[in-house]
Amino acid sequence: MDKNRAKALQEFVAEAEDILEALAEDLEAAQSQHEAAGKVRPDLVNKIFREMHSLKGLASMFGLQEITTLSHDLESLLDKIRLGKAALSPDLFALLRESRTHLRAMVGEAGEGGVRSEASDLLRRIHAVGAPPEPKPEARGGLLLDEQTLKSLTEYEEHRLKENMTEGNRILAVLVRFDFADFDTRLRALTERLSEAGEVISTLPVMDPSGDGGLRFRLLYGTTRSLAQVQSLVADAGAEVQDLMPPTETAPAPRSAAEGAEAAVESAEAEGEDLRGLAKTVKVDIEKLDGVMGIVGELNLLKAAFQRIAEAVASLPGQRELAADAGKQIRTMEKKLGELQRAIIDIRLVPINQIFNRLNRTARRLARAAGKEVSVQLYGGDTELDKTMMDELVTPLIHTIRNAIDHGIETPGERVSAGKSREGTLAVSAYQKGNSIVIEVTDDGRGLQVEKIWSAAVRLGLVGAGEEMDRERCMELIFRSGFSSADEVTEVSGRGVGLDAVKAAIEQLKGTLSVWSEPNVGTTFQFTLPITLAIIQSLIVRCCDQTFAVPISSVLETLRTTESEIQLVDQREVISLRGVTLPLLRLEERFRLPRTRPRENERIFIVVARRGDKAAGIVVDDMLGEQETVVHPIGKTFGRLPGLAGATEVGENQVILVIDTASLFSTIEAARGFA
Repeated sequence: MDKNRAKALQEFVAEAEDILEALAEDLEAAQSQHEAAGKVRPDLVNKIFREMHSLKGLASMFGLQEITTLSHDLESLLDKIRLGKAALSPDLFALLRESRTHLRAMVGEAGEGGVRSEASDLLRRIHAVGAPPEPKPEARGGLLLDEQTLKSLTEYEEHRLKENMTEGNRILAVLVRFDFADFDTRLRALTERLSEAGEVISTLPVMDPSGDGGLRFRLLYGTTRSLAQVQSLVADAGAEVQDLMPPTETAPAPRSAAEGAEAAVESAEAEGEDLRGLAKTVKVDIEKLDGVMGIVGELNLLKAAFQRIAEAVASLPGQRELAADAGKQIRTMEKKLGELQRAIIDIRLVPINQIFNRLNRTARRLARAAGKEVSVQLYGGDTELDKTMMDELVTPLIHTIRNAIDHGIETPGERVSAGKSREGTLAVSAYQKGNSIVIEVTDDGRGLQVEKIWSAAVRLGLVGAGEEMDRERCMELIFRSGFSSADEVTEVSGRGVGLDAVKAAIEQLKGTLSVWSEPNVGTTFQFTLPITLAIIQSLIVRCCDQTFAVPISSVLETLRTTESEIQLVDQREVISLRGVTLPLLRLEERFRLPRTRPRENERIFIVVARRGDKAAGIVVDDMLGEQETVVHPIGKTFGRLPGLAGATEVGENQVILVIDTASLFSTIEAARGFA
């Protein structure tokens, strides 16, 4: 199998196992509902159906015919169930669970190179399911429902309408109009609210007689609530509610929610109805936000140009007052641009809870595979992070969780012998610290085995056999490519395996990764990331007539010194800073910059940068000040360039390169530059 196919199959396995994990949870919930009430909520049956549909599509996309066939037939069976053409029973639940287990085995085999399991017996039993349903009342059944609407219902919707009538629920029509700009989010919010008190059977678009560009919808709704209660529930949406049941009382119902809302206030308060407003939100493609951010960057350039013009005007005779007015307007522009930038950043931020659920499922699946009992605890799910960074963060977090479960947390027997509870704890927490987001993955396992790590490093030639063991150095060794202290390869992995990829991914996001560990207490991996990569405050520096931007977030301080202050230690340039030896890196050497003319004097500047608890100095010729910059990636054009994070515009049509300090630190580490 070629490497590309193998990588693709691993992606399939990861996604398929997430679907199967969710399927197992939902089947368990459905069986519990069935045992307690003799029926299952239709939205849960529909969710299980969609999960099987997703698995079928995923397997088909990867050309896995055996998995596609079984999931397709299971999807058809679930369709029968949701349409009432097959009745749920203990035997049918057992068949669904057995099929799910078989699919999981097939998915695992696919990841190893080919599906070997055979499913003919399961397929035969699946095809045999489907006794004819009991007679149900006709869909119209005396309802005030026109023929055209009835014909518009799908088979599933017609089935749900019959079921609601059989159960004696009130059938209502909710008519609502939304503006085109936000109809999708407001309609979804209305549907979710109604679903809390009943079932939205169907959502049908209707013609808008006003012709004002809005969209009208008619929702068929089954509920046990009264007409007045439903009117109160949707009053703030401007919805009109109609009772489709045959009239049984002489008093006419209010024609609209607005007319009935006042009369229903007391009833709504007694029932504790939720009268929250509909969410007024819209989805925005992240690339559109990137485009807007680019425009903001251009406006910043115009602001800088105006600043230079104002300074030029100030030098002209008699124009000081005009220049002062211009300066005042430029400062106002600067303030408004800052507000706009912050607003765009806020739009880009999403709660990290979006990936927490996936991490939870993955952790529990890995724990079962390793034969361990693990309690997964998630904290700070409402902490917000840039959407693009969130997408890139999933894989390194899963790598870290995988290592924590396999080689951090002990087996139940080992934990009891060590005086711990049988169940281990894995905690993932997120919180904001200044302009950064901190994510910590903590286990209460055995901790890093530094002696074992050091022995493996000696065996691999990473440290000398006679060197004294260094605990801090051990913490760095686990991030070396290919390093592992594991005695055997397990289904999950060993601590160290993949951690080099984790570190590289975090550095790509301009973040840092730290680790703390205590024997028999546990280990914590801490990820520190900028909230967004869209806008950064940069220090503008010059070296060999070239201008660069250094992210301020990685700058500790700046120094003005001379060449004579630089010392050589073990053939490495260093400088002493308040008693601490600081390794140096020259930009001109790192990027092979030609020096067209010699320096006028010995004066140099050093940017003291940091990564975690490490510090190093970057030698430059001059410092030109600070500036907010919009960083544009350059990878698509030039490929990945070590030491560079992207490009930005400063001044008038001047494009400069942004320094990737994390990459420069890796260069120093490779040369054993840190003490």
